[in-house]
Amino acid sequence: MPKVAKVKDKWKSKVWVDVLAPEILGNMVVASIPANEEQAVIGRVVPISLFQIYQDNFENNNIKLYLQIIKVEGGRAYTKVKGIEYAREVYRAMIRRGSSLVEVTGTYSTNDSYTVRLEVALFTVDKINWSKIHKIRLVADKALSDEVPNMNYDQLVASLLSGSLLQKVTEEAKKVYPIKSYLLIKMKLVTKLLTPVAQQAA
Repeated sequence: MPKVAKVKDKWKSKVWVDVLAPEILGNMVVASIPANEEQAVIGRVVPISLFQIYQDNFENNNIKLYLQIIKVEGGRAYTKVKGIEYAREVYRAMIRRGSSLVEVTGTYSTNDSYTVRLEVALFTVDKINWSKIHKIRLVADKALSDEVPNMNYDQLVASLLSGSLLQKVTEEAKKVYPIKSYLLIKMKLVTKLLTPVAQQAA
């Protein structure tokens, strides 16, 4: 009777790596991912919601973080925030009649040479004309240009998630016209966290 070749279970040969949130978010385990070997996960981007870290506010479900794995040691993957994004469908629902939306988009650099692309939304208390929208946009862009270079990258991420940076931007914008609320639509890291050589070695 011919021997039947055994089918190798690929999943049993996988290793599981615990993905940790960055130090500024508490270094807690936020996911576990499989890989052929531990070092193979370096460079991988893991999306999570902010609610997985701060579970005291359901609105954090609307904020998605993109964590890039930069180092693996002992089955634990260490990460850095590569991007932040607010749920588009929720953001669109926030735009109300009777007020104006001022979107501010720009590229800024931190004092440790990280460059980020920011998209910010400011909502006015009443409808305003294009001239005032333009002035608010200029003031907000200047505030970001002044504040971001005074922070390192981790400080910037922390200030964006806490809202402290956008509160400062809003205070400046209020000098042009009353602002009802603000929102970080998106933050994208332009600078590469890993060099191509490091990624190839992984």
